[in-house]
Amino acid sequence: NKGIVLGADSIAKLMFYSIGGVWVYREAEQELEEDAYTDTLRKSQDFIYFKKGYNDAVAKVKVALECITMGDSVVDTEELVEDIKSMVSEPGSNAHIFNMLHCIREFDDIIFMHSVNSALICSIFGDWLHLSEEDRNALTLCGLLHDAGKLLIPPRILNKPGRLTDEEFDIAKMHAESGFELLKQVDIDDRIKLAALNHHERYDGSGYPAGRAGGEIDMFSTVVGIADMYDAMTSRRIYRGAICPFHVIRVFEEDGVKQFNPRYLLPLLKRLAETYIHHTVRLSDDSRGEVVMINPSKLASPVVRVENSFIDLSKKEDVRVEAVL
Repeated sequence: NKGIVLGADSIAKLMFYSIGGVWVYREAEQELEEDAYTDTLRKSQDFIYFKKGYNDAVAKVKVALECITMGDSVVDTEELVEDIKSMVSEPGSNAHIFNMLHCIREFDDIIFMHSVNSALICSIFGDWLHLSEEDRNALTLCGLLHDAGKLLIPPRILNKPGRLTDEEFDIAKMHAESGFELLKQVDIDDRIKLAALNHHERYDGSGYPAGRAGGEIDMFSTVVGIADMYDAMTSRRIYRGAICPFHVIRVFEEDGVKQFNPRYLLPLLKRLAETYIHHTVRLSDDSRGEVVMINPSKLASPVVRVENSFIDLSKKEDVRVEAVL
């Protein structure tokens, strides 16, 4: 409605429901904050090493996906998985991987970068869900190949910065079925093909392409759907900045339990929130502090130490985490 401030929470919710754009009135441009921590991390040897491996993985995924679209039925999936596993297994916590991903966000080759991002997140999710090595490798490949069908979507639609028309959105949604058809010819685990088809299906039946619901959606498709949405919402785009992970977690808490099987969503959300313990954050009142504890019942509202005080955000509805620094 007129007069409502369109903040990060509302933008995250709009994205969650695939609302690509709305008309707003902006009085002044607001500069994006580039925090010192991110700047320092980008200059570190760890990040330089990570980015090299990341760029190599993006290049290989690009070649693999382009070969698939040209009808090649033989793809070296083992090499693709090993590249992802080598990045995840580098010294450092899972939080370190998420920090690296937040620093590496760029606009070029968006399909292929999103594929690698989703694969890294899926690999970590597989570990958190205690999957076997074989299943975790398959889930990683689901993340790498789930958007194969987007290579068949016209670039004018795929890269359009503004709101898609209904007709354009219908064409964009075809990538799920197109990806499934492309992967049918490839000698890979059937769960990878199903993830390409079903990663936009939703637990309440509101997804596409077939409106499947509940138990009709397999675990791998559900987990890939969560990883796909988390990366899309926390990535920087030409037309908007990255959304704070705590805003994204809040939307998942409030609306995600209807969209994704809670059996998989809730433990993953808890572990996601826990990766930001000991991180510095900026709050909505402009104060800065350290996340010291996650509230299990309100994951997006942690306990934050600001100087010598401990602020439980679950009991302060008017204060939220605005940015991870």
